[in-house]
Amino acid sequence: MSVVLAKKLVSHWNAGATFFPHAQDASGESSATAGYNFGQSFIWLTTARFNVMMETVFVRSQTVVASNQTEWTSSLFLSPGIRWAYNFKNGLQIVPGIGVPLGIRPSAGERAVFLYLSFEHPFRKLPKK
Repeated sequence: MSVVLAKKLVSHWNAGATFFPHAQDASGESSATAGYNFGQSFIWLTTARFNVMMETVFVRSQTVVASNQTEWTSSLFLSPGIRWAYNFKNGLQIVPGIGVPLGIRPSAGERAVFLYLSFEHPFRKLPKK
């Protein structure tokens, strides 16, 4: 879900779930596993082609620890980042970006670099101007 909060501020909200009926650990033991995730972001539309972002991601999932036995783990990250766009006359938009996920609470101390690349194609031809 996306919400326009102000002329230059947008928020995105995501939720998801996974289920693997036959997940395995490194030794081949298997069990059904499940998980869920939530994501939320604030996007500051600095210019038409440049955005500053602050994203939050929470993931809770099961891992196989023995035959038909699982264990729950959680991850929580806060990720400041930027993205910018290249717009083409045919309607294609290429959007690279970079974020720096920082672990908080159950993920405290974890750090990473997140590289992002999106190719946005129009669903229909744009009308000629």
